[in-house]
Amino acid sequence: MPRYTRPANSDYAEDPIKALGNMMQATIIGHLRKNPGQTRGEIADALEIPALTVYNGLERLLDAGLIIADPPRDVATRGQRVRYIVDDAQVTEMVMRLEQVLGEF
Repeated sequence: MPRYTRPANSDYAEDPIKALGNMMQATIIGHLRKNPGQTRGEIADALEIPALTVYNGLERLLDAGLIIADPPRDVATRGQRVRYIVDDAQVTEMVMRLEQVLGEF
């Protein structure tokens, strides 16, 4: 008997739940939608949370493809100010996938 049973459509919902089911990540997305182009420090100041916490959330959101870094993290140099914006198309895609799993409200 498996210790962890997964529903048939769980793979489809897993990415949206990981990306949007975390309060910090959802808060960062909401903040960046209203204030695009902010740096990690600006986000941390505005949300009144530690910069390291924001950094971890931004990294997860970048990995999920929900935000865009300018310059991209593979190009940015140490000490360079990186600005972040929300990839609205990707966020919409994730929300739609989650809605399909949850059913319409």
